[in-house]
Amino acid sequence: MSLSEPRHKGLPAFLTLLVAIIVGVMLVPLLVPDASHLLVGRLLSVTILLTALWAAGVRPIHLLFFVPLAVAFFVAHHMGGRQAVIVALSVRAVFFAYTTVLIVLHTLRERTVTGDTIAGAACAYALTAVTWANLYEILELLRPGSFQIPPSWLLPPSGDPSIALQYFSFITLTTVGYGDIVPLNPRAGGLCIAEAVVGQLYVAIMIARLVGLQLVQRP
Repeated sequence: MSLSEPRHKGLPAFLTLLVAIIVGVMLVPLLVPDASHLLVGRLLSVTILLTALWAAGVRPIHLLFFVPLAVAFFVAHHMGGRQAVIVALSVRAVFFAYTTVLIVLHTLRERTVTGDTIAGAACAYALTAVTWANLYEILELLRPGSFQIPPSWLLPPSGDPSIALQYFSFITLTTVGYGDIVPLNPRAGGLCIAEAVVGQLYVAIMIARLVGLQLVQRP
């Protein structure tokens, strides 16, 4: 995997991405009353992915590779079909995981701590939750009933669980654990354990790295 330099010149790349994540992940649930309005959320999801690739330093020509995949994702959701949706979610999970790794590597390679560096660390943390949310959706499609989800969390008319599982992913990553949504089989439990462990290790390692760099910067 060849990494180019992140785009720190001009527009603060990671800060821009962090704003996109906040809008796409935290505000969309307030604006999405039912499954018929999820197109807005899916468009923002693609926007977050492309912004993440740009922030990580992927060259513009490489972004063309993701255009047909984005089209396939929307076609799968528009036409329906469980297998098509599973494929689309799998592809999206892979790309979010890929961009998260790129951002983490770039952040760890930094020699100075700036506001954009801190924003990059926050972006990678949030994108980890977004990646796992896709994995939870895939599992729920493959094994319906893997999660106990209150009916009020399912978007009408089809009972779409995406918003609920995205919320559950962030709660699991931060180990808050309200208990309103819970895993009901070992597969779901295993995914939850993996996310919680990754989240705690990430926070410990990244904070240690940033604090160490800050101490080195002191005159």
